[in-house]
Amino acid sequence: MNFKKALSIPFDTPFFVIDKDQVEANINKMQSLAREANKNLRPHVKTHKIPELARMQLASGAKGICVQKVAEAEVMYRGSIKDIFVTNEIYGTKFYRLANLISRGADMKIAVDNYASVKQLSDVCRFFGIQAHVMIDVNVGMNRCGIDPQDFHNLLQSILKTPNVILDGIMAYDGHVNYPEPNKRKEEVEREEKILLPLIDEMKGNGISDPVISVGGTPTAEFWAKSSNVTELQPGTYVHYDLHYMNMGLCSLNEIAAGVVATVTSEKIGERLVLDAGYKSVSLDQGVYPSAFDENGIEYRVISMSEEHTVLKSIDYRSYLGKRFVILPYHICTTTDLWDTAYAFSEKSDFEKMVIQARGKRE
Repeated sequence: MNFKKALSIPFDTPFFVIDKDQVEANINKMQSLAREANKNLRPHVKTHKIPELARMQLASGAKGICVQKVAEAEVMYRGSIKDIFVTNEIYGTKFYRLANLISRGADMKIAVDNYASVKQLSDVCRFFGIQAHVMIDVNVGMNRCGIDPQDFHNLLQSILKTPNVILDGIMAYDGHVNYPEPNKRKEEVEREEKILLPLIDEMKGNGISDPVISVGGTPTAEFWAKSSNVTELQPGTYVHYDLHYMNMGLCSLNEIAAGVVATVTSEKIGERLVLDAGYKSVSLDQGVYPSAFDENGIEYRVISMSEEHTVLKSIDYRSYLGKRFVILPYHICTTTDLWDTAYAFSEKSDFEKMVIQARGKRE
């Protein structure tokens, strides 16, 4: 991030800031990885939640996008994006909202891990006179959503017999693989691939000759890209990166593209600096504090946080009242969702206001 540029934006603090040049560079970096490996890239937009940035990803070569919520899909569709994969399990009346998007021309895929939901989707599609494409979500070790591999056969056979539903392939998300050691992430991907191989063969044996195999996140994308068995990568956080990914060696400090600008409004000289932004502005994620950086990229350690304040350790005995810092969160996705708007800057322009249109879209 260009800290000097971020801190020069003339607005009352705190505010959310995006280095648009760095976002573009991050997008191109991941797209190059996918292109060189002959894989489709389907980035997850839950990180940035902004249709304009999703369109940048598509313009760079992405096949489509992933969303986590139906409401996010609706926002992205209104932003002129049609190729959308809902990578979270759906149940109940939300299927009507998805069917409405399909009937209006959206190219939707929907993750499923149980037949009750598939039957609901089928009934809704019959009502609308449409067909829906689904992907079987397979649990490869995260133990959250996803069907266990031993139960894959029954769900596969049930879907193949269900009208108005078309099975496209398999999704395998491995968000639990976030070891700082690359060799451990590589070993985990190899273990997960062994789980998927017989399932892929079974799909092919049931007439799905070229199944979509959509996998991974930012930490594992480089290893999945080398697999001849997968067709699609779905990383998300790479668009902004954060301190967590920097600690894993996946990016440098300069490649982190989003944070929160805050001002020192109170201090005890030589001991602490108090910023006007707390965890209502910057998420305290996974129990790890963010870090604050001045215009020269010098880090100031966070020693405590509360709702409206972040306290930094002072590094000398001068006054810092009125000085601004960029706070970089440990995990950017949950910080993005705290803000309605962002101020994006680039070398070509001082700043522009971006509405985070999918912010707070939890349903």
